[in-house]
Amino acid sequence: MGEARYRYGLEDSFEEGMKEGIIKGKAEGKVEGKIEGRIEGERQLLHRLMEAKYQEDCTAWLQSLTEDQLHIVSSLILKCDTLEAVKKQVHTADTM
Repeated sequence: MGEARYRYGLEDSFEEGMKEGIIKGKAEGKVEGKIEGRIEGERQLLHRLMEAKYQEDCTAWLQSLTEDQLHIVSSLILKCDTLEAVKKQVHTADTM
């Protein structure tokens, strides 16, 4: 009888752990998804602004940038007159 109770206790613990893991995984997934969505939204906005200002398609280049680099680009749009100047300054910021 004690063995059966022990076995059921293990099963209950396992099921409880699985449920907690699933809940935690979903929560982490939601947070990660929100972050990725925010970054993608910023990338799309930068694309529209840069295409309007510089009259060049920079989709592939923007896709290659990290989140930090996207933040740098967002301020450089206001300062730089050409897309090449933006790219050069992003590259320069990376090497520092």
